[in-house]
Amino acid sequence: MKFPISTAILLAVAWLATSPVNAQSNAADGHGQPSGHEVAVEIPATIDGLLAAVDQHVAAIDQAIVSGKLATVHRDAFAARDLLVALPGKVTGLSEADAKALNAAISRIRQQAGLLDKFGDAGNAAQTRAVLARFKTEIANIRQQVAGKPVRPAP
Repeated sequence: MKFPISTAILLAVAWLATSPVNAQSNAADGHGQPSGHEVAVEIPATIDGLLAAVDQHVAAIDQAIVSGKLATVHRDAFAARDLLVALPGKVTGLSEADAKALNAAISRIRQQAGLLDKFGDAGNAAQTRAVLARFKTEIANIRQQVAGKPVRPAP
């Protein structure tokens, strides 16, 4: 009787270690990578500037995939994530429902950045491309959510 319980515990541990939630937390803490795995990103003052910077990082991810440099995808994925995480602090005029939707979209961006890192590090071009497609769709949705919204004044 102990064998099935042990197996269940091992399966649960394996599942937790590879779950998307853990991929996100691993991305946030550099998952044991040497210092410099993530690069601090400068946050532009305007929403348009922020989104333009995101577009540059997404283009760099595309280029890394095309050139077969999948192990470098994490830098731009995390930089785009960090820029988008700063977005709610830049935008004003969102209803409570819109703010909640924006935060949910940014949560998905966090997950997808972690998956881009995971699949890029694994050298899995197909999965990296698939996650990048979802990443781009989520960014397009975020862009629509903040379109025309005023910038929050600097403190």
